[in-house]
Amino acid sequence: MPDRLMLALDEFESGQWALDFTAGIARQLGADVWVLHLRQAGHSARVVSIESPTDARDLVIDALAALSAVGVKAGGRALTVPREHFARAISREAAAQECDCVVLGSRRLRGLSRLASRRVRDQVARATGLPLLVAPAPLVNGVHSPGGLQGDTVGTRKRRSQRRSRRGRRSVHG
Repeated sequence: MPDRLMLALDEFESGQWALDFTAGIARQLGADVWVLHLRQAGHSARVVSIESPTDARDLVIDALAALSAVGVKAGGRALTVPREHFARAISREAAAQECDCVVLGSRRLRGLSRLASRRVRDQVARATGLPLLVAPAPLVNGVHSPGGLQGDTVGTRKRRSQRRSRRGRRSVHG
């Protein structure tokens, strides 16, 4: 059983799902957690990162407080790294902190978004020899919701609207 989990935390809702997932596993196993948040470095002096160093640090502090609140011993930090080095940074940090497993969130991208993504999860799997746990998006109506816990994403609203309009056409025509 793992004694130390590494949570690679992102700033999206998938990061919150991964935090909740990691807290539950760590509590059950009695494992410690190391939280790592990677802030994307700007490509040049003219291109500024979207996330400030303070925001990145606060994200880690909030995660540590949440883990502590449920009785999980945790430490962590935020690093600024170029996007293309995320997987290597996660792998190195996991080794430096003597972690037994890496936990990532899944944004459940679909279609063109998935093709355009850099698939950090796949890159981390290749960069480290550690087991990789992927915290899935929560189930809403039996399906994973990429939009969040509330279950009312743009896609679900569109599908509901389409169902209503089909029902309306059936009742008018037959």
